[in-house]
Amino acid sequence: MYCPHCGNFNEDTAVSCSTCGNSLRGGISSTLSGDFPYVGFWPRLAAAIVDAVILNIVTYIVTTAVMMAFGDAVFTGIAISYALSLGIGILYFAGLESSEKQATFGKQALGIKVVDIEGNRISFGKAILRYITKIITGLMLGLGYFAIIFSEKKQGLYDMIAQTYVVYNK
Repeated sequence: MYCPHCGNFNEDTAVSCSTCGNSLRGGISSTLSGDFPYVGFWPRLAAAIVDAVILNIVTYIVTTAVMMAFGDAVFTGIAISYALSLGIGILYFAGLESSEKQATFGKQALGIKVVDIEGNRISFGKAILRYITKIITGLMLGLGYFAIIFSEKKQGLYDMIAQTYVVYNK
């Protein structure tokens, strides 16, 4: 669990923070507060670019293999390629963000991760919800992404829906 005062990671059984001594039990102390090290728009964009490069390479390889396998059945190959791309995206984002690292490779490179409202690792289901709502946000001209700039806790619309935060990894 993260200390809402200093952001230090403590064991879930800890009663007080090992760094600053702040109480970790009861009321607001057990949830993330305004002084938690939230990550803003630009570092998150940089992580997204790294992730996009990785996903584009993997998707290109898979799509090429599928198209070669289907040969003349181009439309079938395209439909399967899109479905595979969605599946790869879900496995990449949801799998890595719900893993022990709590971050995709892009987020890991920037030292950031995804947490729930208590500062803990998110479940695979919550990570899928976050990814799907991120896609929907992108389809809405990306307006939900700009909420990161104006939100007090630097949450995108998809973070608000999934009740997640992106924080610096301490």
